[in-house]
Amino acid sequence: MRTLPLIGLACGVSVHALCAQVTANVEAGITDVQYDGFLASGAASISPTMRWQHPGGRGFVSARGTYLQFQSGRRSIDGSANGSWFTPLARHWRGELGLAAGASDYANIASFSHGQVDARLHLMDEDRGGWIAATMGRSSFGTGPRPVTVVAVGMWLLRTDKTMFVSLDRSFIGDTAYTDLRSSARWRRDRIVLEGVVGARVWSRGGGRGVFGEGSATLTLGHQAALIVSAGRYPTDAVSGSLAGRYMTAAVRLGRITVRRPATPVFSGNSHASEPHSSPSTTVTRLEIETRRDDAVRLTVYAPGATVVEISGDFTDWRPVALSRSPTTADAWLASLRIPSGIHRINVRRDGGPWMAPGGTTRSADDYDGEVGVFILP
Repeated sequence: MRTLPLIGLACGVSVHALCAQVTANVEAGITDVQYDGFLASGAASISPTMRWQHPGGRGFVSARGTYLQFQSGRRSIDGSANGSWFTPLARHWRGELGLAAGASDYANIASFSHGQVDARLHLMDEDRGGWIAATMGRSSFGTGPRPVTVVAVGMWLLRTDKTMFVSLDRSFIGDTAYTDLRSSARWRRDRIVLEGVVGARVWSRGGGRGVFGEGSATLTLGHQAALIVSAGRYPTDAVSGSLAGRYMTAAVRLGRITVRRPATPVFSGNSHASEPHSSPSTTVTRLEIETRRDDAVRLTVYAPGATVVEISGDFTDWRPVALSRSPTTADAWLASLRIPSGIHRINVRRDGGPWMAPGGTTRSADDYDGEVGVFILP
């Protein structure tokens, strides 16, 4: 099953009091696929995924497998794993070091394997950023391993509920070389997530040429289920060993989040939870969280004397969201959002002042000499 190559952003927070977060899910569905040079065929698919993430966003490790059983009786299997570790370099600069490996077998016709090391330099601001990257490794197809070198540059932009990316990369795999220009976007509203990629392959020697594009729609059915529909055309990827093709897929995703309990108390919906790391600066505002039956999460910020209150967190893509004044409770400001289970980070701003970690959360230093509040949704 195809996964769109959108680029993820890490929040870049350091949290030492919390343990790691593990997410796992499995997608099962039906797909119609046509690899270039072969007839179209229907197939049943299953794709398990597991991801470990450092609670402060400093690193992650993920693994994914895909099994396709075609109508002809042939099968295709693919497995891959990758991980990255991030480190702050300066106020807006971050470094990233990554490892990736994988292997695949397409319908008993072609087999691939690869291993690579990635290095990236990120420039990040609140709603925009960019990166430069270099990759080195080996890719094997039939006759033996071939050296891999990739250089890339890109930038991203956040606008309300949309995330947009543009990237340009040049790949060298043995005597094969090509350049890909990609533009991708992600839009999220309530239970629906739309993702899409359009691109073009140019300056190619042995890697094919042309325009490609992919799109997907995800409808969340509950805390642990989602319906996914996707389609598109993608080019040959000689680095990871992906054959060019077209596809249409409908699948159901089932999954859960497993969080190891923290060693120190962390706010998780109890308004009387202890605040071992609070200070006078955090008592100016106080956060309370209430989960509701309609899967929404009610956030209440108590900010005495404030005229405007805003929040920003990983669940808003770090864009500011203005709260509404409570009509019944003095000094209370409200918002109802859909926030998934797990570890989350939040900051509060009152009357356009500095962002701060609210009371009712565990405070932790971020990578930019500031503070962020941390809470857990069960």
